[in-house]
Amino acid sequence: MLDDLVGIGMRPAHYEQLTKSQVDIGWLEVHSENHFEINSEATYYLDKASDRYPISLHGVGLALSSHELLDTSHIHHIKKLADRYQPFCISEHLGWSSIAGQHYSDTSPVPYTEENLKHVIGRIDQVQQILGQEIAIENPACYSKNKNNTLTEAAFLTELQAATNCKILLDINNVHISSHQLEFNPYDYLASIPTHIVSEIHLSGTNKLIKDNRITFDQEHGQKVTAEVWQLFEYYLQHCNTIPTLIEWDTNIPRLSELLREAYTAQKMILKSQRYKNAC
Repeated sequence: MLDDLVGIGMRPAHYEQLTKSQVDIGWLEVHSENHFEINSEATYYLDKASDRYPISLHGVGLALSSHELLDTSHIHHIKKLADRYQPFCISEHLGWSSIAGQHYSDTSPVPYTEENLKHVIGRIDQVQQILGQEIAIENPACYSKNKNNTLTEAAFLTELQAATNCKILLDINNVHISSHQLEFNPYDYLASIPTHIVSEIHLSGTNKLIKDNRITFDQEHGQKVTAEVWQLFEYYLQHCNTIPTLIEWDTNIPRLSELLREAYTAQKMILKSQRYKNAC
């Protein structure tokens, strides 16, 4: 079972260490788009890593909230990877958009409206039909609110899951960022997401920045998990069954030993929550 295991992202800096011998880690996440080219160094090492570790595929390019046509060739690339590596999870961002073939980051606010809910439901249904399996949808980091919103993000995600039978990838750092930017209680947000619909958790760090005399955050995922995110994770563990958890670190890649220390911290918190629940 992977439910109580912690994973890390597979990055080029650690290819050799992860594939030369078994590292004490639960699983590896890879970005799907980095492995569309089969005859590449990245895929060579993924072939070797998949013999040692369970794999999760995480994508950023399907533009699920866009109103352009879905790129079905992109989905078929993901399906080839899924057939090849049998990942325990395939996930995608909710908040990416594309215009005229250009991709823009998920800092653009997603419209949380009934109309957009129906639109995204249709796109997820199409993706899942081609893949032949469920996917998990990651909550975005929101820096501003769409003025036309009629639903909260938590309600939007919950209804999306109910209609498509997809799962939710709960990025706790994104909840932290959004709660600060949009001034809502992150603990209330976590409590409002039904735990049975969450299939994976992301933990990461972020830098505080000053912009227009106001505190904001980057999305570089380039440092240790912050104290605020650890606190939210500890709270969430009190209310859910254990879920595969990822330490997400995408830039300023540290030594593998430092990344593993972050993973072991998460693992200790998971085991502590299990002992507490068993004692109750």
